[in-house]
Amino acid sequence: MNINRSNFGKTIINGVELPNDFDIGSVINNVAFSSDGKRYAAVTKSKELIIGDIPEDGKIDIDGNSIKYSKNKGNISFFGGSIIIGGGSSYSFSGNSNLKNDIDKNYTDLRSVKVKTDINNIKLRLSEDEKVYVKGVVSKEPINKDGNLSIIDLDGIVSLPSNSELFLDVNTSVGSVKGDVATKGKISVSSGNIKLKLYSPLTLETKTSVGNVDIDGMISKGRGVYIPPNAMSQGVLSLETSVGNIDVEYKYTL
Repeated sequence: MNINRSNFGKTIINGVELPNDFDIGSVINNVAFSSDGKRYAAVTKSKELIIGDIPEDGKIDIDGNSIKYSKNKGNISFFGGSIIIGGGSSYSFSGNSNLKNDIDKNYTDLRSVKVKTDINNIKLRLSEDEKVYVKGVVSKEPINKDGNLSIIDLDGIVSLPSNSELFLDVNTSVGSVKGDVATKGKISVSSGNIKLKLYSPLTLETKTSVGNVDIDGMISKGRGVYIPPNAMSQGVLSLETSVGNIDVEYKYTL
């Protein structure tokens, strides 16, 4: 999913330009809310634009996902993504209703692991051997093609070897990515926090549009780049979130 604000203040979701009512409103996943909190606009996976009044119960169902909108005097809380920022409305997410299949499997001889989900939290762990473990709920069976594992709509845990040439690619629209990692790659979140313990000497490239970056135990090179203080870098781990915080604690020791 692609969300942006043009130079003229227009809101565009997946290439579809929204009406003027939504130029300064909030955008969560593929749903935008007007600044007065009365209307919503959504772009479906087939790029159909849907516009309507927010129901009395606040529940909006789009592409199998449910978003519950409520007006209050506090903050904007993305409960599914564990984010809180200043604002005047709250949004809660029931999660992806397409998640149906329990999974508890391991994989060997992998070159890359790709995790893509819409509204779920992803936990990362270190495995105690050279296998990759996937545990949780998915919408369909992961695909292993020529050593490249693709996991769709996971709500659960991925455990990766601590000493590995694997490339990790995690992308979630609304949800947090937390845990332990020692693998190069990239983690991208639209609305959610990234909180990691890093157990490998990697270069970090960090970026957040709305949020804070807190890197503990590494040397800042400026422009969101951090390097290991005690070893040569063995690769790059890119961390990016549009709305959320990035927190990393460097744990690698010689």
